[in-house]
Amino acid sequence: MNNAARQIDQDEYDAIQEAVFSTPKGRWFLEEFARRHRAADTQEVIASVTRLYDLARETAAEARFGFLYHEMQEMRRAMGEARAAIAAIKPGEPRDTHHHEELTAVAEAATRAAEDTRHAATRLQEIVDALRQTGAEADLCDEIETHASGIFMATSYQEMTGRRIHVVVQALEVMENHIAKVVALWEAEARKS
Repeated sequence: MNNAARQIDQDEYDAIQEAVFSTPKGRWFLEEFARRHRAADTQEVIASVTRLYDLARETAAEARFGFLYHEMQEMRRAMGEARAAIAAIKPGEPRDTHHHEELTAVAEAATRAAEDTRHAATRLQEIVDALRQTGAEADLCDEIETHASGIFMATSYQEMTGRRIHVVVQALEVMENHIAKVVALWEAEARKS
C-alpha cells in the first residue's frame, strides 16, 4: 500500500467507493477487480496447500521409514563384527587383510584340513592292511582301524563345518552388498534434499 492510500480515512474511502459504485462501469470494474484478486488468492492458497501436503507426506514417510536407515546401519555394523569374530577363530596370527578374505581363508583352511585328515586316515587304513598281511597282532590292528574310522567321521564333520562357514560367508557378503546399496541410495536422497 502506498502513502496516498494510507492517508485516506474511512470517510474518504466510503465516499470514493460510493462514487465508483454509482456508475455501471464503476460497479463492473470493482466486481472484476475483486474476481481477479479472488482467483489469484485462490491459486496461491491451492499452491500453499499443495506444498503443505507434500511436506506432510514426506514427513510421514520419514516418520514411518526413517528408522530403516538406522536399522540398516546397525545390521551392517553387526555383520562386520560377525565377520571379524568368525575370522578371528583360527589358529595362528591374524592377517592384515580384508575380513572377507580372512573368512574365505578360514573356509578354505577347513576344507584343506579335512582333506589332509582324510588322507592321513586313508594312510592309516593302508598301514593296518599291510600289518594284517604280515601277521601283526589283530587287537592292535583293530584298534588302529577303529581310530582311523573315527578320524574319517571327524573329517566329515570338519568338512561340513567348512562348507557351512563358506555358506555363511557368501550370505554375509550378499546381505552386506544389498545393505550398502540401500544405505548409499538413502544417503544420496538425503543429499538431494
